[in-house]
Amino acid sequence: MQNMVFLGLEKNTFEQFQSISERLKQGTSSSIAQELGQVLAEMSCHLVDQVFGEIAKIRAHADLESENTLQQIKDNLKKYMPWAIALFSNERLNPLVEYLQTQMQCKNEQHFLTYRVDQSLLNYAINYMEQIEKGDQSYIVPAFQVFTKIVDQGIDQLIYAPKKLLKFNFVVDKTLTGVIHLTTQLGYKRIEKVSTQFAFIHAQKTLMHFFSFLEQPNQPST
Repeated sequence: MQNMVFLGLEKNTFEQFQSISERLKQGTSSSIAQELGQVLAEMSCHLVDQVFGEIAKIRAHADLESENTLQQIKDNLKKYMPWAIALFSNERLNPLVEYLQTQMQCKNEQHFLTYRVDQSLLNYAINYMEQIEKGDQSYIVPAFQVFTKIVDQGIDQLIYAPKKLLKFNFVVDKTLTGVIHLTTQLGYKRIEKVSTQFAFIHAQKTLMHFFSFLEQPNQPST
């Protein structure tokens, strides 16, 4: 297991992002802000569905509360991502695109957005999952707490770090920081509920899904 999280990217949105990157490198005079905002919003929603969408599918019946929470998060992404990006010229957006390029990797012909996880958190995740696989239910809540911390590192590297590169004015920066905080807390509160409300077998399956993103993928996503 690596100390990286691998999040699969859809082929279409990745290719759109690559096209934008190439045009920026070539010095296009046409504004790419609107297109980039839409691509990043689509990419973000796919990542949210990929990681958290399984929560509602783990149990035999649909988890409507989780579905509603995910929809709220995606609605915020669709609303604020294009709005924020639209404020900038190509020159100002170039550092953002370059940064995101450094976070992307290709494995087995599948492209991923990645971020690094502290080794200590990885060690906790491995230990807790080993105990859970042995049937020890007391590690369920700590394991979900570690997962939340791992997500937090992704928020720092994939949202806050790019936001700093754009150097928003005070009003916009404050607005976006507030939206990011409220959105992440919405997700974290749902994770906290899941850790105590799911039956052991369902919580175990959810955690196995969550922590699977820490592994280097061996097969292309379908």
